[in-house]
Amino acid sequence: MKKLFNIKTSIYFSFLLFIIIGFYSYDDYGMSLDEQYHRNNSYFWYTYLKSTIKDFITTVFSGAETFTYESLKTNLTSSSFYQNNDEPAFIAAPLSLFYEFLVDIFNIEREKNIFELRHLYNFFIFLVGIFFFYKLIYFRYKSYLYSLIGILFLFFTPRIFAESFYNEKDIFFLTLIIINIYIGFIFLKDPKLNNTILFSLSSALAFDTRIMAFIPITFMLIFLSFKCMRSVLFFKKNLKFIIYYFIFTLAFILIFWPYLWHNPIINLLNLLEVIDGADWSVNNFYLGEFILSSYVPWHYHIIWILVTSPIVVILFFLLGSFFVLRRGLFRLINVNDDLNDIWRGDNEMLDLFFLLLTIICIIAFIMKGVGYSGWRHLYFIYPLIIMTFLSGIYYLSIIFRTKLTINLIYLLVVFNLSYLIYWNIKNHPHQYVYFNSIYKSNFNEKFDMDYWGLSNNTSINYIIQNNNSYPIKIATKSFAALHKNLLLLSNNDKKKVDLVTPNEADFIITNYYKRMDNEFLIDESKYEKYYEILVNNISINTVYKKISSF
Repeated sequence: MKKLFNIKTSIYFSFLLFIIIGFYSYDDYGMSLDEQYHRNNSYFWYTYLKSTIKDFITTVFSGAETFTYESLKTNLTSSSFYQNNDEPAFIAAPLSLFYEFLVDIFNIEREKNIFELRHLYNFFIFLVGIFFFYKLIYFRYKSYLYSLIGILFLFFTPRIFAESFYNEKDIFFLTLIIINIYIGFIFLKDPKLNNTILFSLSSALAFDTRIMAFIPITFMLIFLSFKCMRSVLFFKKNLKFIIYYFIFTLAFILIFWPYLWHNPIINLLNLLEVIDGADWSVNNFYLGEFILSSYVPWHYHIIWILVTSPIVVILFFLLGSFFVLRRGLFRLINVNDDLNDIWRGDNEMLDLFFLLLTIICIIAFIMKGVGYSGWRHLYFIYPLIIMTFLSGIYYLSIIFRTKLTINLIYLLVVFNLSYLIYWNIKNHPHQYVYFNSIYKSNFNEKFDMDYWGLSNNTSINYIIQNNNSYPIKIATKSFAALHKNLLLLSNNDKKKVDLVTPNEADFIITNYYKRMDNEFLIDESKYEKYYEILVNNISINTVYKKISSF
Protein backbone atom coordinates (compact mmCIF):
# COMPACT_ATOMS: atom_id res chain seq x y z
CA MET A 1 0.00 0.00 0.00
CA LYS A 2 2.87 2.33 0.86
CA LYS A 3 4.56 1.56 -2.46
CA LEU A 4 1.34 2.31 -4.34
CA PHE A 5 1.00 5.59 -2.47
CA ASN A 6 4.56 6.58 -3.33
CA ILE A 7 4.06 5.91 -7.05
CA LYS A 8 0.79 7.81 -7.06
CA THR A 9 2.51 10.67 -5.22
CA SER A 10 5.23 10.59 -7.88
CA ILE A 11 2.58 11.22 -10.54
CA TYR A 12 1.32 14.29 -8.67
CA PHE A 13 4.91 15.46 -8.24
CA SER A 14 5.52 14.90 -11.97
CA PHE A 15 2.64 17.17 -12.93
CA LEU A 16 3.92 19.82 -10.54
CA LEU A 17 7.35 19.46 -12.13
CA PHE A 18 5.83 19.74 -15.61
CA ILE A 19 4.13 23.01 -14.65
CA ILE A 20 7.33 24.46 -13.20
CA ILE A 21 9.31 23.44 -16.30
CA GLY A 22 6.70 25.09 -18.51
CA PHE A 23 6.84 28.40 -16.63
CA TYR A 24 10.63 28.47 -16.80
CA SER A 25 10.84 27.42 -20.47
CA TYR A 26 8.00 28.98 -22.46
CA ASP A 27 9.88 32.17 -23.38
CA ASP A 28 13.07 30.34 -24.38
CA TYR A 29 11.76 29.12 -27.71
CA GLY A 30 12.10 30.95 -30.97
CA MET A 31 9.53 31.80 -33.59
CA SER A 32 8.64 29.09 -36.06
CA LEU A 33 7.88 29.86 -39.70
CA ASP A 34 4.22 28.82 -39.28
CA GLU A 35 3.36 30.63 -36.05
CA GLN A 36 2.51 34.02 -37.47
CA TYR A 37 0.24 32.49 -40.09
CA HIS A 38 -1.60 30.37 -37.49
CA ARG A 39 -1.98 33.41 -35.28
CA ASN A 40 -3.32 35.47 -38.18
CA ASN A 41 -5.69 32.66 -39.05
CA SER A 42 -7.07 32.33 -35.51
CA TYR A 43 -7.40 36.12 -35.26
CA PHE A 44 -9.33 36.18 -38.52
CA TRP A 45 -11.80 33.53 -37.36
CA TYR A 46 -12.17 35.08 -33.93
CA THR A 47 -13.01 38.39 -35.62
CA TYR A 48 -15.42 36.53 -37.90
CA LEU A 49 -17.04 34.86 -34.89
CA LYS A 50 -17.47 38.17 -33.06
CA SER A 51 -18.76 39.90 -36.18
CA THR A 52 -21.24 37.13 -36.89
CA ILE A 53 -22.67 37.23 -33.37
CA LYS A 54 -22.82 41.01 -33.40
CA ASP A 55 -24.37 40.99 -36.86
CA PHE A 56 -26.97 38.43 -35.81
CA ILE A 57 -28.00 40.52 -32.81
CA THR A 58 -28.16 43.68 -34.92
CA THR A 59 -30.21 41.94 -37.61
CA VAL A 60 -32.68 40.51 -35.11
CA PHE A 61 -33.35 43.83 -33.41
CA SER A 62 -32.96 46.31 -36.27
CA GLY A 63 -33.26 44.34 -39.50
CA ALA A 64 -29.83 45.50 -40.74
CA GLU A 65 -28.24 43.85 -43.75
CA THR A 66 -25.92 40.95 -42.86
CA PHE A 67 -22.22 40.94 -43.65
CA THR A 68 -20.52 38.09 -45.49
CA TYR A 69 -17.46 35.92 -44.99
CA GLU A 70 -16.02 37.23 -48.26
CA SER A 71 -16.34 40.87 -47.18
CA LEU A 72 -14.43 40.21 -43.96
CA LYS A 73 -11.78 38.21 -45.79
CA THR A 74 -11.30 41.04 -48.30
CA ASN A 75 -11.05 43.56 -45.50
CA LEU A 76 -8.49 41.64 -43.44
CA THR A 77 -6.35 40.15 -46.19
CA SER A 78 -5.97 43.55 -47.87
CA SER A 79 -4.59 45.00 -44.62
CA SER A 80 -1.02 44.84 -43.37
CA PHE A 81 -2.09 42.20 -40.84
CA TYR A 82 -1.82 39.48 -43.47
CA GLN A 83 1.65 39.41 -44.99
CA ASN A 84 3.02 37.64 -48.06
CA ASN A 85 -0.50 37.46 -49.54
CA ASP A 86 -1.50 34.75 -47.06
CA GLU A 87 -5.19 34.01 -46.88
CA PRO A 88 -7.04 32.54 -43.90
CA ALA A 89 -7.50 28.79 -43.90
CA PHE A 90 -11.00 27.33 -43.94
CA ILE A 91 -10.35 25.59 -40.62
CA ALA A 92 -9.55 27.36 -37.35
CA ALA A 93 -8.65 25.18 -34.37
CA PRO A 94 -11.26 25.89 -31.66
CA LEU A 95 -8.53 25.97 -29.00
CA SER A 96 -6.77 28.75 -30.94
CA LEU A 97 -10.00 30.73 -31.00
CA PHE A 98 -10.16 30.50 -27.22
CA TYR A 99 -6.64 31.95 -27.00
CA GLU A 100 -7.72 34.89 -29.16
CA PHE A 101 -10.59 35.38 -26.74
CA LEU A 102 -8.05 35.61 -23.89
CA VAL A 103 -5.93 38.09 -25.88
CA ASP A 104 -9.05 40.17 -26.48
CA ILE A 105 -10.28 40.05 -22.88
CA PHE A 106 -6.91 40.94 -21.37
CA ASN A 107 -6.13 43.45 -24.13
CA ILE A 108 -2.70 42.02 -24.99
CA GLU A 109 -1.25 44.11 -27.81
CA ARG A 110 2.53 43.70 -27.98
CA GLU A 111 3.56 41.01 -30.46
CA LYS A 112 6.26 39.67 -28.14
CA ASN A 113 3.71 39.16 -25.35
CA ILE A 114 1.12 37.66 -27.70
CA PHE A 115 3.46 35.01 -29.05
CA GLU A 116 5.26 34.20 -25.79
CA LEU A 117 2.00 33.79 -23.91
CA ARG A 118 0.77 31.72 -26.84
CA HIS A 119 3.73 29.40 -26.21
CA LEU A 120 2.68 29.07 -22.56
CA TYR A 121 -0.94 28.49 -23.58
CA ASN A 122 0.11 25.79 -26.07
CA PHE A 123 2.13 24.09 -23.35
CA PHE A 124 -0.77 23.99 -20.90
CA ILE A 125 -3.03 22.50 -23.57
CA PHE A 126 -0.36 19.79 -23.91
CA LEU A 127 -0.45 19.25 -20.12
CA VAL A 128 -4.19 18.68 -20.37
CA GLY A 129 -3.43 15.99 -22.94
CA ILE A 130 -0.86 14.41 -20.61
CA PHE A 131 -3.42 14.36 -17.78
CA PHE A 132 -5.91 12.49 -19.96
CA PHE A 133 -3.11 10.23 -21.14
CA TYR A 134 -2.47 9.33 -17.51
CA LYS A 135 -6.17 8.49 -17.14
CA LEU A 136 -6.12 6.46 -20.37
CA ILE A 137 -3.13 4.39 -19.25
CA TYR A 138 -4.69 3.79 -15.84
CA PHE A 139 -7.97 2.84 -17.54
CA ARG A 140 -6.07 0.08 -19.37
CA TYR A 141 -3.56 -1.15 -16.77
CA LYS A 142 -4.95 -0.03 -13.38
CA SER A 143 -1.31 0.70 -12.57
CA TYR A 144 0.15 3.96 -11.35
CA LEU A 145 3.61 2.72 -12.32
CA TYR A 146 2.63 2.24 -15.97
CA SER A 147 0.85 5.59 -15.91
CA LEU A 148 4.00 7.27 -14.59
CA ILE A 149 6.22 5.64 -17.21
CA GLY A 150 3.83 6.60 -20.02
CA ILE A 151 3.42 10.28 -19.14
CA LEU A 152 7.15 10.72 -18.52
CA PHE A 153 8.04 9.37 -21.95
CA LEU A 154 5.37 11.48 -23.64
CA PHE A 155 6.55 14.61 -21.83
CA PHE A 156 10.31 14.12 -22.16
CA THR A 157 10.48 12.85 -25.73
CA PRO A 158 12.55 15.82 -26.97
CA ARG A 159 10.73 16.73 -30.17
CA ILE A 160 7.30 16.48 -28.56
CA PHE A 161 8.50 18.53 -25.58
CA ALA A 162 9.89 21.34 -27.73
CA GLU A 163 6.94 21.47 -30.11
CA SER A 164 4.47 21.56 -27.21
CA PHE A 165 5.37 25.26 -26.93
CA TYR A 166 5.12 26.50 -30.51
CA ASN A 167 3.48 23.83 -32.70
CA GLU A 168 -0.12 24.50 -31.86
CA LYS A 169 -1.82 22.55 -34.67
CA ASP A 170 -0.13 19.18 -34.22
CA ILE A 171 0.09 19.31 -30.41
CA PHE A 172 -3.51 20.52 -30.04
CA PHE A 173 -4.56 17.65 -32.29
CA LEU A 174 -2.50 15.16 -30.28
CA THR A 175 -4.17 16.39 -27.08
CA LEU A 176 -7.67 16.24 -28.52
CA ILE A 177 -7.14 12.73 -29.91
CA ILE A 178 -6.00 11.51 -26.47
CA ILE A 179 -9.10 13.05 -24.89
CA ASN A 180 -11.37 11.69 -27.62
CA ILE A 181 -10.03 8.14 -27.30
CA TYR A 182 -10.26 8.15 -23.51
CA ILE A 183 -13.82 9.49 -23.47
CA GLY A 184 -14.65 7.16 -26.37
CA PHE A 185 -13.76 4.13 -24.26
CA ILE A 186 -15.79 5.52 -21.36
CA PHE A 187 -18.68 5.81 -23.82
CA LEU A 188 -18.17 2.23 -25.05
CA LYS A 189 -18.20 0.98 -21.48
CA ASP A 190 -21.23 2.99 -20.39
CA PRO A 191 -23.14 4.83 -23.16
CA LYS A 192 -25.24 7.08 -20.95
CA LEU A 193 -26.28 10.62 -21.86
CA ASN A 194 -23.43 12.61 -20.28
CA ASN A 195 -20.80 10.26 -21.76
CA THR A 196 -22.50 10.57 -25.13
CA ILE A 197 -22.37 14.37 -25.00
CA LEU A 198 -18.70 14.37 -23.91
CA PHE A 199 -17.73 11.90 -26.65
CA SER A 200 -19.56 14.00 -29.23
CA LEU A 201 -17.92 17.19 -27.97
CA SER A 202 -14.40 15.71 -28.03
CA SER A 203 -15.02 14.23 -31.50
CA ALA A 204 -16.18 17.58 -32.87
CA LEU A 205 -13.25 19.52 -31.37
CA ALA A 206 -10.77 17.02 -32.82
CA PHE A 207 -12.49 17.01 -36.24
CA ASP A 208 -12.64 20.81 -36.34
CA THR A 209 -8.92 20.94 -35.63
CA ARG A 210 -7.91 18.38 -38.26
CA ILE A 211 -10.28 16.53 -40.58
CA MET A 212 -8.10 13.41 -40.28
CA ALA A 213 -9.73 12.95 -36.85
CA PHE A 214 -12.33 10.96 -38.76
CA ILE A 215 -9.85 8.03 -38.76
CA PRO A 216 -9.70 7.46 -34.97
CA ILE A 217 -13.37 8.42 -34.60
CA THR A 218 -14.43 5.92 -37.27
CA PHE A 219 -12.18 3.28 -35.73
CA MET A 220 -13.84 3.80 -32.34
CA LEU A 221 -17.25 3.43 -33.96
CA ILE A 222 -16.14 0.19 -35.63
CA PHE A 223 -15.23 -1.22 -32.22
CA LEU A 224 -18.61 -0.02 -30.97
CA SER A 225 -20.22 -1.94 -33.86
CA PHE A 226 -18.36 -5.12 -32.83
CA LYS A 227 -19.68 -4.69 -29.31
CA CYS A 228 -23.22 -4.26 -30.63
CA MET A 229 -22.91 -7.38 -32.81
CA ARG A 230 -21.66 -9.39 -29.86
CA SER A 231 -24.62 -8.38 -27.70
CA VAL A 232 -28.07 -7.67 -29.11
CA LEU A 233 -29.16 -6.57 -25.64
CA PHE A 234 -26.39 -3.95 -25.51
CA PHE A 235 -27.42 -2.69 -28.95
CA LYS A 236 -31.13 -2.38 -28.11
CA LYS A 237 -30.45 -0.78 -24.75
CA ASN A 238 -28.05 1.87 -26.12
CA LEU A 239 -29.31 2.50 -29.65
CA LYS A 240 -30.77 5.88 -28.64
CA PHE A 241 -27.37 7.02 -27.32
CA ILE A 242 -25.66 5.96 -30.55
CA ILE A 243 -28.18 8.04 -32.49
CA TYR A 244 -27.69 10.92 -30.07
CA TYR A 245 -23.93 10.70 -30.65
CA PHE A 246 -24.27 11.36 -34.38
CA ILE A 247 -26.75 14.19 -33.82
CA PHE A 248 -24.69 15.89 -31.11
CA THR A 249 -21.43 15.45 -33.02
CA LEU A 250 -22.79 17.09 -36.17
CA ALA A 251 -24.20 19.93 -34.08
CA PHE A 252 -20.90 20.51 -32.24
CA ILE A 253 -18.93 20.35 -35.50
CA LEU A 254 -21.09 23.12 -36.88
CA ILE A 255 -20.92 25.21 -33.69
CA PHE A 256 -17.10 25.12 -33.47
CA TRP A 257 -16.48 25.59 -37.21
CA PRO A 258 -17.35 29.21 -38.07
CA TYR A 259 -16.75 28.73 -41.79
CA LEU A 260 -19.80 26.46 -41.94
CA TRP A 261 -22.14 28.90 -40.23
CA HIS A 262 -23.26 30.44 -43.54
CA ASN A 263 -24.36 27.87 -46.14
CA PRO A 264 -22.92 24.80 -44.33
CA ILE A 265 -23.38 22.32 -47.18
CA ILE A 266 -22.06 24.60 -49.93
CA ASN A 267 -19.11 25.71 -47.83
CA LEU A 268 -18.26 22.13 -46.87
CA LEU A 269 -18.30 21.07 -50.53
CA ASN A 270 -16.14 24.08 -51.37
CA LEU A 271 -13.67 23.07 -48.66
CA LEU A 272 -13.44 19.49 -49.95
CA GLU A 273 -12.85 20.81 -53.47
CA VAL A 274 -10.05 23.09 -52.24
CA ILE A 275 -8.42 20.27 -50.27
CA ASP A 276 -8.62 17.93 -53.24
CA GLY A 277 -7.01 20.46 -55.57
CA ALA A 278 -4.47 21.89 -53.15
CA ASP A 279 -0.77 21.68 -53.93
CA TRP A 280 1.43 22.32 -50.88
CA SER A 281 4.52 20.74 -52.37
CA VAL A 282 7.88 21.57 -50.84
CA ASN A 283 11.27 19.91 -51.10
CA ASN A 284 12.36 17.65 -48.25
CA PHE A 285 15.91 16.67 -47.43
CA TYR A 286 15.46 12.99 -46.61
CA LEU A 287 18.09 10.24 -46.34
CA GLY A 288 20.61 12.54 -48.01
CA GLU A 289 18.44 13.39 -51.02
CA PHE A 290 15.96 16.08 -51.99
CA ILE A 291 12.44 14.72 -52.49
CA LEU A 292 9.16 16.44 -53.24
CA SER A 293 6.71 16.36 -50.31
CA SER A 294 3.87 15.19 -52.54
CA TYR A 295 5.86 12.15 -53.69
CA VAL A 296 7.58 10.86 -50.57
CA PRO A 297 8.57 7.15 -50.53
CA TRP A 298 6.41 4.71 -48.58
CA HIS A 299 8.93 4.48 -45.74
CA TYR A 300 9.16 8.26 -45.14
CA HIS A 301 7.03 8.46 -41.97
CA ILE A 302 8.23 5.10 -40.65
CA ILE A 303 11.88 6.15 -40.87
CA TRP A 304 11.19 9.51 -39.24
CA ILE A 305 9.41 7.78 -36.34
CA LEU A 306 12.24 5.26 -35.95
CA VAL A 307 15.05 7.84 -35.86
CA THR A 308 13.39 10.49 -33.66
CA SER A 309 11.67 8.35 -31.02
CA PRO A 310 13.45 7.00 -27.92
CA ILE A 311 15.14 3.66 -28.61
CA VAL A 312 13.45 1.90 -25.67
CA VAL A 313 10.03 3.05 -26.88
CA ILE A 314 10.73 1.61 -30.34
CA LEU A 315 12.12 -1.64 -28.91
CA PHE A 316 9.20 -2.40 -26.60
CA PHE A 317 6.70 -1.13 -29.17
CA LEU A 318 7.93 -3.81 -31.58
CA LEU A 319 7.73 -6.45 -28.84
CA GLY A 320 4.25 -5.26 -27.85
CA SER A 321 3.13 -5.32 -31.49
CA PHE A 322 4.29 -8.93 -31.78
CA PHE A 323 2.40 -10.05 -28.67
CA VAL A 324 -0.80 -8.16 -29.50
CA LEU A 325 -0.87 -9.27 -33.16
CA ARG A 326 -0.11 -12.88 -32.29
CA ARG A 327 -2.92 -12.98 -29.77
CA GLY A 328 -5.26 -11.11 -32.13
CA LEU A 329 -4.60 -13.56 -34.99
CA PHE A 330 -5.16 -16.50 -32.64
CA ARG A 331 -8.51 -15.01 -31.56
CA LEU A 332 -9.51 -14.30 -35.17
CA ILE A 333 -8.76 -17.86 -36.30
CA ASN A 334 -10.85 -19.29 -33.48
CA VAL A 335 -13.66 -16.73 -33.52
CA ASN A 336 -17.22 -18.08 -33.51
CA ASP A 337 -20.27 -16.73 -35.32
CA ASP A 338 -21.31 -14.33 -32.59
CA LEU A 339 -17.79 -12.78 -32.42
CA ASN A 340 -17.50 -13.60 -28.72
CA ASP A 341 -13.88 -14.67 -29.07
CA ILE A 342 -12.59 -11.74 -31.15
CA TRP A 343 -11.16 -10.47 -27.88
CA ARG A 344 -11.55 -11.59 -24.30
CA GLY A 345 -12.10 -8.71 -21.97
CA ASP A 346 -11.68 -4.96 -22.35
CA ASN A 347 -7.90 -5.06 -21.99
CA GLU A 348 -7.44 -7.22 -25.10
CA MET A 349 -9.77 -4.89 -26.98
CA LEU A 350 -7.80 -1.82 -25.88
CA ASP A 351 -4.44 -3.32 -26.88
CA LEU A 352 -5.80 -4.25 -30.30
CA PHE A 353 -7.35 -0.82 -30.75
CA PHE A 354 -4.11 1.07 -30.00
CA LEU A 355 -1.96 -1.05 -32.29
CA LEU A 356 -4.37 -1.33 -35.23
CA LEU A 357 -5.15 2.39 -35.16
CA THR A 358 -1.41 3.14 -35.22
CA ILE A 359 -0.91 0.86 -38.22
CA ILE A 360 -3.98 2.17 -40.08
CA CYS A 361 -2.93 5.82 -39.64
CA ILE A 362 0.57 5.08 -40.94
CA ILE A 363 -0.88 3.16 -43.91
CA ALA A 364 -3.23 6.07 -44.65
CA PHE A 365 -0.27 8.45 -44.89
CA ILE A 366 1.67 5.95 -47.00
CA MET A 367 -1.26 5.69 -49.43
CA LYS A 368 -1.62 9.47 -49.52
CA GLY A 369 2.09 9.76 -50.36
CA VAL A 370 2.51 13.17 -48.75
CA GLY A 371 4.96 14.16 -46.06
CA TYR A 372 6.94 17.19 -44.99
CA SER A 373 8.54 18.64 -41.87
CA GLY A 374 9.33 15.23 -40.44
CA TRP A 375 6.36 13.26 -39.12
CA ARG A 376 4.64 16.05 -37.21
CA HIS A 377 1.30 15.37 -38.92
CA LEU A 378 1.42 11.92 -37.32
CA TYR A 379 2.35 13.10 -33.83
CA PHE A 380 -1.15 12.19 -32.71
CA ILE A 381 -0.25 8.48 -32.95
CA TYR A 382 2.72 8.84 -30.60
CA PRO A 383 0.56 8.29 -27.47
CA LEU A 384 -0.77 5.14 -29.20
CA ILE A 385 2.82 4.01 -29.83
CA ILE A 386 3.54 4.51 -26.12
CA MET A 387 0.47 2.43 -25.24
CA THR A 388 1.82 -0.47 -27.32
CA PHE A 389 5.28 0.16 -25.83
CA LEU A 390 3.69 -0.37 -22.41
CA SER A 391 2.07 -3.56 -23.75
CA GLY A 392 5.53 -4.81 -24.63
CA ILE A 393 6.72 -4.23 -21.06
CA TYR A 394 3.55 -5.78 -19.64
CA TYR A 395 3.60 -9.00 -21.67
CA LEU A 396 7.35 -9.45 -21.36
CA SER A 397 7.00 -9.16 -17.58
CA ILE A 398 4.29 -11.85 -17.62
CA ILE A 399 6.24 -14.25 -19.82
CA PHE A 400 9.51 -13.84 -17.92
CA ARG A 401 8.39 -13.69 -14.33
CA THR A 402 11.83 -13.74 -12.75
CA LYS A 403 12.78 -10.78 -10.61
CA LEU A 404 16.02 -10.38 -12.55
CA THR A 405 14.22 -10.04 -15.90
CA ILE A 406 11.67 -7.58 -14.56
CA ASN A 407 14.41 -5.48 -12.93
CA LEU A 408 16.36 -5.49 -16.19
CA ILE A 409 13.31 -4.25 -18.10
CA TYR A 410 12.77 -1.35 -15.70
CA LEU A 411 16.49 -0.60 -15.65
CA LEU A 412 16.39 -0.12 -19.44
CA VAL A 413 13.35 2.12 -19.10
CA VAL A 414 14.91 4.24 -16.34
CA PHE A 415 18.23 4.49 -18.20
CA ASN A 416 16.61 5.70 -21.43
CA LEU A 417 14.31 8.09 -19.58
CA SER A 418 17.26 9.52 -17.61
CA TYR A 419 19.16 10.02 -20.85
CA LEU A 420 16.18 11.86 -22.39
CA ILE A 421 15.98 14.20 -19.39
CA TYR A 422 19.73 14.84 -19.57
CA TRP A 423 19.55 15.42 -23.35
CA ASN A 424 16.64 17.86 -22.95
CA ILE A 425 18.53 19.89 -20.36
CA LYS A 426 21.81 19.89 -22.27
CA ASN A 427 20.28 20.95 -25.60
CA HIS A 428 17.57 23.28 -24.35
CA PRO A 429 15.86 24.98 -26.18
CA HIS A 430 16.82 23.09 -29.34
CA GLN A 431 15.19 19.73 -28.61
CA TYR A 432 13.43 19.91 -31.99
CA VAL A 433 16.53 18.43 -33.67
CA TYR A 434 16.65 15.30 -31.51
CA PHE A 435 17.72 12.13 -33.28
CA ASN A 436 18.28 8.88 -31.43
CA SER A 437 21.46 6.80 -31.69
CA ILE A 438 20.57 5.47 -35.16
CA TYR A 439 21.55 8.79 -36.78
CA LYS A 440 22.94 10.66 -33.78
CA SER A 441 26.37 11.32 -35.30
CA ASN A 442 25.40 12.35 -38.84
CA PHE A 443 21.76 13.47 -38.86
CA ASN A 444 22.79 16.67 -40.68
CA GLU A 445 23.83 14.58 -43.70
CA LYS A 446 20.53 12.72 -43.91
CA PHE A 447 17.64 14.91 -42.74
CA ASP A 448 16.30 18.44 -42.46
CA MET A 449 17.25 19.83 -39.06
CA ASP A 450 15.74 23.12 -37.90
CA TYR A 451 13.10 23.27 -40.63
CA TRP A 452 11.12 26.01 -38.84
CA GLY A 453 14.04 28.37 -38.21
CA LEU A 454 13.65 28.52 -34.43
CA SER A 455 17.40 28.58 -33.79
CA ASN A 456 17.62 31.92 -35.62
CA ASN A 457 16.17 33.62 -32.54
CA THR A 458 19.04 32.40 -30.37
CA SER A 459 21.58 33.67 -32.89
CA ILE A 460 19.89 37.06 -33.31
CA ASN A 461 19.75 37.55 -29.54
CA TYR A 462 23.41 36.59 -29.23
CA ILE A 463 24.40 39.15 -31.87
CA ILE A 464 22.37 41.90 -30.16
CA GLN A 465 23.75 41.12 -26.70
CA ASN A 466 27.37 41.05 -27.85
CA ASN A 467 27.46 44.17 -30.03
CA ASN A 468 26.80 47.82 -29.26
CA SER A 469 27.01 49.45 -32.67
CA TYR A 470 23.44 49.77 -33.93
CA PRO A 471 21.63 49.09 -36.16
CA ILE A 472 23.25 45.72 -36.79
CA LYS A 473 22.97 44.56 -40.40
CA ILE A 474 21.94 40.89 -40.42
CA ALA A 475 21.09 38.53 -43.27
CA THR A 476 20.45 34.83 -43.77
CA LYS A 477 21.80 32.38 -46.32
CA SER A 478 19.24 29.65 -45.60
CA PHE A 479 15.60 29.14 -46.52
CA ALA A 480 14.11 30.26 -43.19
CA ALA A 481 13.55 34.03 -43.36
CA LEU A 482 14.50 36.18 -40.36
CA HIS A 483 11.73 38.77 -40.27
CA LYS A 484 9.36 36.51 -38.33
CA ASN A 485 12.01 35.93 -35.67
CA LEU A 486 11.94 39.64 -34.87
CA LEU A 487 8.38 39.29 -33.53
CA LEU A 488 9.77 37.88 -30.28
CA LEU A 489 12.13 40.82 -29.74
CA SER A 490 11.31 43.76 -27.51
CA ASN A 491 10.51 47.01 -29.30
CA ASN A 492 13.90 48.36 -28.23
CA ASP A 493 15.79 45.34 -29.62
CA LYS A 494 13.88 45.48 -32.90
CA LYS A 495 15.39 48.92 -33.50
CA LYS A 496 18.88 47.44 -33.12
CA VAL A 497 18.44 45.09 -36.09
CA ASP A 498 18.37 45.89 -39.78
CA LEU A 499 17.57 42.91 -42.03
CA VAL A 500 19.46 43.25 -45.30
CA THR A 501 20.66 41.14 -48.23
CA PRO A 502 23.75 38.96 -47.73
CA ASN A 503 25.90 41.35 -49.77
CA GLU A 504 25.17 44.19 -47.31
CA ALA A 505 25.32 42.20 -44.07
CA ASP A 506 27.78 42.48 -41.20
CA PHE A 507 26.47 39.17 -39.86
CA ILE A 508 25.14 36.23 -41.85
CA ILE A 509 23.10 33.47 -40.20
CA THR A 510 22.51 30.01 -41.60
CA ASN A 511 20.40 27.28 -40.02
CA TYR A 512 21.31 24.89 -42.87
CA TYR A 513 17.72 24.55 -44.01
CA LYS A 514 18.54 23.51 -47.53
CA ARG A 515 16.48 23.94 -50.64
CA MET A 516 17.49 22.84 -54.10
CA ASP A 517 17.61 26.39 -55.47
CA ASN A 518 19.07 27.90 -52.32
CA GLU A 519 22.80 28.61 -51.99
CA PHE A 520 23.56 28.59 -48.27
CA LEU A 521 27.37 28.47 -48.44
CA ILE A 522 29.30 31.37 -46.88
CA ASP A 523 32.30 33.02 -48.50
CA GLU A 524 34.84 32.41 -45.74
CA SER A 525 37.34 34.75 -47.36
CA LYS A 526 35.01 37.60 -46.37
CA TYR A 527 33.32 36.17 -43.28
CA GLU A 528 34.61 34.32 -40.23
CA LYS A 529 32.75 32.02 -37.89
CA TYR A 530 31.41 34.07 -34.98
CA TYR A 531 28.94 31.85 -33.11
CA GLU A 532 27.32 28.45 -33.53
CA ILE A 533 24.68 26.28 -31.87
CA LEU A 534 25.75 22.66 -31.47
CA VAL A 535 23.59 19.58 -30.96
CA ASN A 536 25.49 16.31 -30.61
CA ASN A 537 28.57 18.28 -31.73
CA ILE A 538 26.86 19.16 -35.02
CA SER A 539 26.13 22.79 -35.88
CA ILE A 540 22.43 23.44 -36.45
CA ASN A 541 22.93 27.21 -36.72
CA THR A 542 26.06 29.25 -37.44
CA VAL A 543 26.66 33.00 -37.42
CA TYR A 544 29.39 34.49 -39.61
CA LYS A 545 30.81 37.97 -39.06
CA LYS A 546 32.28 40.12 -41.80
CA ILE A 547 36.05 40.30 -41.57
CA SER A 548 37.09 43.85 -40.65
CA SER A 549 39.13 44.48 -43.80
CA PHE A 550 36.00 44.13 -45.85
